[in-house]
Amino acid sequence: MSERVAITGIGCVSSFGIGYRAFIDAIGSGRSGIVPITRFDTAECRSHLAATIRDFDPTAFFSPLKLRRVDAVGRVALACTRLLFDDAGCTPDTGGRDDVGIALGTFTAGLDSLVEYLSGLTDHGPTGVPAILFSNTVSNAPASLCAIEFGLRGPNVTFNQREASSLSALVFSVGAIRQGRTAAMVTGGADCVEETFFKVHDRFRALSPMRGERGGGAEGARPFDRDRNGFILGEGGFLLLIESTSAAKARGARVYGEIAGVGATASKAALNGWPADGAGLVTAMRLALSDANLRADEIAAVIGTSNGSLALDRQEADAIVEVFGSRSIPVASVKGAIGESGASGAAGLIAGLLSIAGGAVVPTVGFLQPDPALAVCVSRGPQPTRGEAFLVNSVASGGTNYSLVVRAAPGRS
Repeated sequence: MSERVAITGIGCVSSFGIGYRAFIDAIGSGRSGIVPITRFDTAECRSHLAATIRDFDPTAFFSPLKLRRVDAVGRVALACTRLLFDDAGCTPDTGGRDDVGIALGTFTAGLDSLVEYLSGLTDHGPTGVPAILFSNTVSNAPASLCAIEFGLRGPNVTFNQREASSLSALVFSVGAIRQGRTAAMVTGGADCVEETFFKVHDRFRALSPMRGERGGGAEGARPFDRDRNGFILGEGGFLLLIESTSAAKARGARVYGEIAGVGATASKAALNGWPADGAGLVTAMRLALSDANLRADEIAAVIGTSNGSLALDRQEADAIVEVFGSRSIPVASVKGAIGESGASGAAGLIAGLLSIAGGAVVPTVGFLQPDPALAVCVSRGPQPTRGEAFLVNSVASGGTNYSLVVRAAPGRS
């Protein structure tokens, strides 16, 4: 019999500040973390907003000397790992642990270091760029740095599956624990808004533009909304400590909930486009339900992958109707508040875990005008739910689909 998987720690660095309480309080009250970008010049761009990290001082977690070797995503991942171990009450001892690993999802790790390294190489030649930058140009650097810092000698894997990166990491981690290959995993996602990354998305016309650029709508993130016109990029770290239930029980851990079922599929899609239809997501949701041994009518809510894109939101709405029926289940998305990133799937899982434990699903920030073509019941305010099991979706441009079924522990919000 495979091991069951418990969630015992949460670490967040978000556009609302430090810690999961700042995140869930803001999401639950319907606040948005999306602001005008000040980190770089967007004057020549069609889009100008992002959900950028606020009130984050990495020196509050690690010494400035140590941070010299760490890029932006690495700093977020290290801080979140420290936060989740503190939350779980089980920081590995100085000798490290062979049975604790890390699987990190990221879309942007290494980009800022790569741009800086190549710019220095072009401008000054091989001797004019710090060699230490090179080790951070690879996307697996943040996970490796976390493993070194905290002595995590179990599986060490980085997933870069675009917007679905963090749920990809979670699915891998669940499998590793179920199969007895490790007792615990640090898993989820971390991303940062990097200038080149932002401007490429802007050139692709994937982002919501300023007023008048497309359909007359204002720039902003509006999941499932009638006036949606593209997504907003976000950044942050959303990590969880997951353990076998036997390991959690042995150390008397507080349990936030359980990951009960996983589903993963691929869909036909253009290179940089959303899937051609929702059939792959339908299958992923049904696989997750089957894995959890639950019926569709036993699910309290869906935390959607919807981000304000015309095609993605329509496909997810149709897929939810296919699985759960028309307007029969509360549906929410956190991306109107925190934007889209490789970490957003894990953020949705954390929001569902903490809110549904309290008997209500979070509101969908940015959802103002229902789209009559989308036959789903989207939450405008905190929406009461029945039961503890919920489903979270994540879909990547290029055609990757993930669904997880999670049981929240009542009273842990």
